[in-house]
Formats: sequence, C-alpha cells, structure tokens
Amino acid sequence: MSNIIKSFRVIESNIVSKQKANTNTPLEEKFIEEAKKKYNTIILNAEKEAKKIIDSANIKSEKKIDETYERTKEILEESKTKGYNKGYQLGMEEGFNQGYEKGFDQGKKASEKLILEALDIKNDYIEQKSRLLRDVEEEVIELVISIYEKVLYTKVEEDEKLIVSLVLNGIDNLEVANKLTIIVPKENYDIVKMHKNEILAKASSVNELDIRINSDMKKGDCIIETSKGSVDVSIDNQLEEVKDLLTTILSNE
Repeated sequence: MSNIIKSFRVIESNIVSKQKANTNTPLEEKFIEEAKKKYNTIILNAEKEAKKIIDSANIKSEKKIDETYERTKEILEESKTKGYNKGYQLGMEEGFNQGYEKGFDQGKKASEKLILEALDIKNDYIEQKSRLLRDVEEEVIELVISIYEKVLYTKVEEDEKLIVSLVLNGIDNLEVANKLTIIVPKENYDIVKMHKNEILAKASSVNELDIRINSDMKKGDCIIETSKGSVDVSIDNQLEEVKDLLTTILSNE
C-alpha cells in the first residue's frame, strides 16, 4: 500500500482522536465526513482503473503470445515444405535439412520478436498503472491538506484557547531562556495575556514574559522568541510542514 495513502489514514485517525477530547462541532464533523467520502471515491476509482489497465494488458499480451505461436508454426511448416521440395528437386537430403534449419531459425527469431512485443505491451500497462497511482497520491495529498486547512481554521475561529495551545506546544521546541517573547495578532492578544500564568508554569525557567502585538499578523499566527532562538507556531506554518512531509514521502516512493 502507498505510504501516502497510509499517511492519510493515520492523519485522519489523529484528527478524529484529537477532536474527541474536545467534542467535535457539527462543521468539523461535516469536514471529516466529506473528506472520508472523497478519499473512498478516489481509492475506488483508482482500483477500478488499475484493474482495467491490468486486464487490458493481460488480454493484449496473451493475444500477442497466441499470434506468436500460430505464426511460428506457420513459418516452420512453410520452411519445412520449402526445404523438402528443394531437397527433393536436388535429390539431396542436405537440402531438406538446410531448409528446415533455416525455417527453424526464422521461426525462432519471429517468435522472440513477438514475445518481446508482448512484454513491451505489458510493461507499458504497468507504467500506466504506476502513473495512475502517482496521480491518486497527489489527489490524496490535496485532500489531506484540505482537511487540515478546514479543521484548523475552523478551530481558530471557534476556539479562542487554540492559540494558547500553540504557544505551549511551541515552548517544547525551544531551549527556553530567562526571557520569553510571544508575538501574536491583535485578535489573539487578550486570550494569550489571560493565560500568562499558565504559560509561565509551562516554561518554569522563564522569569519575564513579554506579549506583543504584530499588526501584520492574522488570527492564528504566532511567533515565540527567546535569546537562544525562535519558533513560528502559526497555523499557516504548520500546514506548510504537513505539505512538505507529504511531498517528501511521495518523492521517496
């Protein structure tokens, strides 16, 4: 099974399990159900198309093999007759043998040529199947990204505390210093400030927490800075990481 398709199933189950902790909204459930239906349709169509390709390849290659067998028999019979007639006319058994051997060689070459043509047909159809699978994987990538966008952006709009969760998770990816600066858009400033003590408890080594507004940011954007580094935990950035991950999986197959 394709790694991309496996990844979709893992991501889908992760989304569902995470959402169960906080009851799904009707809109989120609708997104997930739509995604499942689209995914099942993509896979079903791909399986039908793949079967059609393989069946067609088998029919054509088998037909070519049958043609090879019949044509080889004809060549051998023709050569045998010609060899016999030539040998008879010359009164020499050698003429028959030479004619037969020549006919056999011709038949063998014709047979090998037709068999190679049959194999080429089959290989071409196998390549078509591979291209089909790759197209399916690209569709699944788009579907996964679409799910993430819809679910995450819905969460951004409906769950004010999501930005706090992003901050807390981002702290885990930083070597926290004495001072921590959190940069957010105006829409998220109040909720982050309200949970200042919770953030300080998570970053136990931090004595000073500075929360700033960046007017160029949009809701769901967030950057955490310390003297030892920074991390962008914005929703858009996380979506880009998902895209990069799936693209890497696809390119490694």
